[in-house]
Amino acid sequence: MRNIRLTLEYDGGGFSGWQKQAKQEVRTIQGELERAIQTLLGGAVETNTAGRTDTGVHAFGQVVNFVIESDMSIRRIPYSLNAILPDDIVIKDAVEVPPDFDARRDPKWREYHYYILNRPYRSVFVDRFVCYEPRQLDVAAMDEAVAALKGRHDFTSFCNTLSASKLDNPVRTILDISCARSGNIVWAGEPLEGLVMLRVRAHAFLHNMVRIIAGTAIDAGLGNISPQDISTILEARDRSRAGHTAPAKGLTLVRVEY
Repeated sequence: MRNIRLTLEYDGGGFSGWQKQAKQEVRTIQGELERAIQTLLGGAVETNTAGRTDTGVHAFGQVVNFVIESDMSIRRIPYSLNAILPDDIVIKDAVEVPPDFDARRDPKWREYHYYILNRPYRSVFVDRFVCYEPRQLDVAAMDEAVAALKGRHDFTSFCNTLSASKLDNPVRTILDISCARSGNIVWAGEPLEGLVMLRVRAHAFLHNMVRIIAGTAIDAGLGNISPQDISTILEARDRSRAGHTAPAKGLTLVRVEY
C-alpha cells in the first residue's frame, strides 16, 4: 500500500464545495477527484483533505492524501490525472508520503486569503475570484479591526449559527492576520488596481469563519463599526453582533503547512 499526497488548485465557482454528496449529479471537488483517481488506478479510493472548502470557495494550495495499491510512477500520476480531470481542477504535484501522513489531521497551519476589489468598476478578468466593493474602504481601519482577532479566542460570533450550535469547542487560535492593499497581483503588466487582501493563518477554522471576518472587516472599512468594537463582538459570543458573511468567491485556500 502506498500513501500519496497531492497538491491541487481549483476554481470553486462551479462546485458545491469540496465534500462529495450522495447525489451523483451534485458536482463537488472530492467527487470529481475520486472519480479521476479510480478511472486512472482502478478500485475504490477515499481522499482526506486539509480543508473542506465551501461552495464557491477556491484553492491554490489544497492538500489531499489517499492510499493505493498501484505501482504507477509517482511522476506520472499528476500528468495522468490532469488529463482526466475537468479544466477547473489541476494537480500541481504528487509525492509519496509515510503511511501515517493524514492531510486533514497533520497541518501546523492553514492560510486563507480573502480578496476585495475596491474601485468604482468591476474586472472581467478576476470577478470570479474577488468580492466587489465600489465604496471606498479605509484599509487601515480594517487592519486595526482584524488585528484584535489575533490569538486564542472563542470565535462563536464568527461562526455559522447552525454549525456553532453543534460545536463542542468554538475556541480557535489565529496565528497571523492582516489586511492591506495589494499590488502583488499583476495583469497585462500592471498591478491590479484597487485590490485589498485579508490574510488569515490559523491551525484550524470554524464554519464560515474567514468569510465572517472579511464581512466584519468590510464593515470596519466603511465606518459601520469601530475597530474597538471587535473585542466586544468576540466577548458577546453572538453571531448577530459580527458583520455579514462575505461572498464565497472572494476566498481562496492558499497554503497548508505540515
